[in-house]
Amino acid sequence: MNKFKLFFIVILFFVISNLIIAFLWSFKTTIKFSNYTPYSEEFRKSLNLSKSETLELYLETWQRERLFEYDEFTGLKESLILNGSYVNISEENGRLIKNNPKDCEKNIFFYGGEKIFGYDVADNQSIPYFFREMLKINLKNYCVFNFGRRTYSSTQENILLQKHILKSKFKKSDIIIFLDGKNESGNNEVLNTKFINNNYNELHQKYWKLGIAGTKYFFNLLPITQLSEVLLKRLLNNKQQNLKNEISNDSLKEIQSVYRKNLKIRKGICSENDLVCFNFLLFISNDKVNKKKYEILKNENDIRDLTNFKDQKYLVNKYDSLSPNSNKMIAKKIFEIVIN
Repeated sequence: MNKFKLFFIVILFFVISNLIIAFLWSFKTTIKFSNYTPYSEEFRKSLNLSKSETLELYLETWQRERLFEYDEFTGLKESLILNGSYVNISEENGRLIKNNPKDCEKNIFFYGGEKIFGYDVADNQSIPYFFREMLKINLKNYCVFNFGRRTYSSTQENILLQKHILKSKFKKSDIIIFLDGKNESGNNEVLNTKFINNNYNELHQKYWKLGIAGTKYFFNLLPITQLSEVLLKRLLNNKQQNLKNEISNDSLKEIQSVYRKNLKIRKGICSENDLVCFNFLLFISNDKVNKKKYEILKNENDIRDLTNFKDQKYLVNKYDSLSPNSNKMIAKKIFEIVIN
C-alpha cells in the first residue's frame, strides 16, 4: 500500500468517524429526551403539570439551543426566549411576569441568582410572580420585574443595576430587591471568563497569523474532539467532587470582604438615585461550604436574613431549584418586610 493511499484511507476514516459521532450523538439526545423524567414525582406534583408538560418545562429551562449568551460587563445572561410555554425571557423586562398591570404607579425590580430567576418552575411560579400576586391582592398597582440570572453574585447584580440606571430604567422611589446566597464567591472569575479571554486574544492578532487559530478551532470543534472533552470532564468531575465540600479560610475572608463592599456600593447607588433598596440573604443548600458562607455573611449590616425560619419546609430538586410553594413562602416573607 503506497503512502498516498494510506493517507487517503486515514482521512476518509477520520471524516466518516466524525459524521457518525455527530449523527449518533444527536440521535441519542433526541431519544433520551423523548421520554425523560427530569424531576422526582414529588417535585413534579408541586409544579401542577402533567408529565409531558413537566418535560417541556425542563427542555425550555435547560435544553434551549443556547443556555447562556454573552452580556457586556456582567459576562453572561440567559438566552432570550419569547414564545415559550413556560419560560419567557426578554431583554427589556427580564423573565416574564404575566400579571403586571398596564399602568404602574411604582416599579419593583428583583435581582439575584437562579432562585430569583426561578429555575425549573414556570413563569407564574417564580418568587417575583408570587410577590406581584400579593401586591394584586393588596390592591397595589405596582409592576414587578424579574432580573434574576443563574450564577449571579452580588458583584454582577450591582453591575446589572448600574447598567439599568444608565438606560434610565428606574423612576424615583422605585423599589429594588436583592436576594443573595450561595453564589457569593469573592473575586472568582465569572463563568466562561477564560474561554472568552482566550478567544479574544487568539482572534485579535496579525491577519496572517489567524490561520493558526482557525486550524486550532477546526480541530477543537470536531465531534470526535467534543466527545473526548465531554468524557474527560465527567471523569475529572467525579474525581474533584470531594474538593467542592471544602473551602479555605482565606477564601471565606475574601467572600466576606467582597460582599461587604458590594452592600456599601449598593447603598451609595440607591441613595444617590432615590431608589428604595432591600438586601436579603438566603441559603437553602446545607452542605459544609454553604454553612460556612452563611455563618460569615449572616451578620452583615443592611441585610435581612431569610435562611432560618421555624415554619420553613422548602422542597428542592436535584438541580437545587425550589418548588413553586417554596418560592411562594419566600415571596411572602419578602413581601411582609418590603410592603408591610
